[in-house]
Amino acid sequence: MLRDRTTVKPGIFLLPHVVAQLSGSLVVQVVEGSEITATEYALTSWLAIQGRATPTDLASDLGMALTTVSTLIDRLVQKKQLRRVRHPDDGRSYLVELTRRGVATNTRNARRLGRCIARLHEHLEGDPEEILAAMRRLEEALRRTLAEA
Repeated sequence: MLRDRTTVKPGIFLLPHVVAQLSGSLVVQVVEGSEITATEYALTSWLAIQGRATPTDLASDLGMALTTVSTLIDRLVQKKQLRRVRHPDDGRSYLVELTRRGVATNTRNARRLGRCIARLHEHLEGDPEEILAAMRRLEEALRRTLAEA
């Protein structure tokens, strides 16, 4: 017998995983043909907002392992989407920023993402800001829980 999704629902850990997988699938469609992957787009779109960041800050902000971020940076530098620049306050560290090519790629993908978000809103029940507020509370709780470990 198949389970009934009205009575059996994913819990506090599984549901965010499912949402991440589904949203990731949409982002894969968004970035198709753009030279970068969905995960690389997460990093470049965050840099488009932040301007410059250290790998450590990117890892923390994006909830990724530093080794993963370092690998992404290496790939994006090779693709000429990012460049490393000297950190003005710490000679042992560096900052990364988008190149002109990275800005162009990000702009293209952001337009496509905007159209995807508009379609999503057509299917979304409830206020998107209320949904985001709940997700931000979950994010904060997860970060605090991880900090306690």
